[in-house]
Amino acid sequence: MKEKEVVFQNMKSQEGFTLRNQERELYDFEAVDIEVYLDDMFVTQGQFVVLTAPVAQNKIRFVQATVHNNGDLEVELGVEEEGTRLYYKICFEEECYQIFLDFYNNAFTPDRKEYKPVKFK
Repeated sequence: MKEKEVVFQNMKSQEGFTLRNQERELYDFEAVDIEVYLDDMFVTQGQFVVLTAPVAQNKIRFVQATVHNNGDLEVELGVEEEGTRLYYKICFEEECYQIFLDFYNNAFTPDRKEYKPVKFK
């Protein structure tokens, strides 16, 4: 089966940031809560973390991360351009923290050349 890039519908704007994993979703939180969610993801297999902005920042609506079974830490960006496309890169924990915290502080300007399109089967 051939892999292809998928375009998702853009999200509607929302009041503030949301932070979620597979167990809970927060609407009123601080940077330390993001770090706690990421810490949990790093040590608990199968966890993911998603941080969604009220509106797209530099065309990025959300960042999400997970650790794969092989230990790779994948960070994905939800980029809004005529629909939402996913882009990913493999990184280390420290860089993952920085991506999430910069995004939360509206200071995230990624080098898009470092990210590849997520392909679906």
